[in-house]
Amino acid sequence: MEIVSQRLYHYLTKRGHEVTLFSTSACQGLNVRQVKVLKFNPEIQIPLDKANEDYEVVHALSSLSYFDISVSSMLKGKKVVSFLSVKTLRTHPNLFYRLVGSIYEDYMIKKGLKLANAVTVKNLGDKIILEKFNASPFLIPDGLDDVYFKPLNEDFRKEVLKRFNLEEGEFALYVGRIHKLKGVEVFIKALQLSNFKGVIVGSGERVEGTNVVFAGPLDDLSKIALIDSSCCVVIPSLSDFVEAFSIVASEAWARWKPVVASSVGALKYRVKEGVNGFLFKPGDYKALANILPKAKDFKVKEIPEDVLPWETVVSMYEDVYKKTLGR
Repeated sequence: MEIVSQRLYHYLTKRGHEVTLFSTSACQGLNVRQVKVLKFNPEIQIPLDKANEDYEVVHALSSLSYFDISVSSMLKGKKVVSFLSVKTLRTHPNLFYRLVGSIYEDYMIKKGLKLANAVTVKNLGDKIILEKFNASPFLIPDGLDDVYFKPLNEDFRKEVLKRFNLEEGEFALYVGRIHKLKGVEVFIKALQLSNFKGVIVGSGERVEGTNVVFAGPLDDLSKIALIDSSCCVVIPSLSDFVEAFSIVASEAWARWKPVVASSVGALKYRVKEGVNGFLFKPGDYKALANILPKAKDFKVKEIPEDVLPWETVVSMYEDVYKKTLGR
C-alpha cells in the first residue's frame, strides 16, 4: 500500500497534477494531510479528524481499510475505490478472522461499492467476484520500478554471489516479509527434504535452517542480482488474503525467472503451469520439494501481460480518473 501510494503520488505530480495524501503518519517530501485515528488493528483505524476538502478525484486505495473508506466519504469529489483480496478473509487460517473478519469484509465491500463512482482491482479473481455484485471494475496491476527491466552489470552480479557464497543457478530464492502467512517455514521444510539450497531476502526476524542462507533486507540491485542468479523464485504463502497481486512474482518474471507458488490469491490466476512457473497446494512442503528440481532447468516461455512499469500503471489509473470525471 505504501509503495502504490508513493508511486501514484510521484508520477501524478510529475505530470502536473496536484496531489494530497491522507495518512495516519507524516511522509517526508510528500504533500500529506495527517489524520488522527483511533487504532484497533492495521485495517480498522477510525478517523478522529474531520476532512471536508474538495477534490476532483478522491482515490481510496483499499476497500478493506476503514480509514480509507471513511476519509474518502468525507471528502468532496468523484470517488475511485480500489478493491483487493476480495472475499478472502473467510479462508484465513485464523478462526477469528474467518468468523468476524468475513462479516467485516462483507460490510466494507457494500460500503465501498456504494461510495464508488469507479472501481479498480489488481487481479482477475477479484474482478470476477465484484462483477457478481453488478460492478464493472477496471483491472489495474501493481507496477515495477524501471530498474527491473534494465540489464544488470555482470561484475556486480558476481560480486553479490560472492558476498553470500552462492553458485549461479544452484539455489531457489524467497523474497518478502518474514511472516507466518507468507509460508517461510514451508520453504525451509521443502529445502530440508529436497536437499536444495535456498536464499531468503526480506525484513523480519532472522530465520535459520538446513541449506538456508538468510540475506536479510537488500537494495533493489542486490535483489535483482540474486533473482538473475537463482533457478526460481518461490512464493509459499498460506492465505488468499496476503496475495492480492504479488509484486515479487512480477519482479521474477521481469527477469524471466520461473515462479513456484502456492495456489492462493492472485497467484492461482497469474502463474501458468509449465509456462511461467509451477503451483502447489498451500502448506504442502512435500509438493514444493518435488517441484524444486524441475524448476532448476525450466525456462520461462512467456511472461504475463500484467508485468508492467509504474509509468504504464499510473497512466491506467489516470485514464480511470478521466473517465470518472467524464473527460
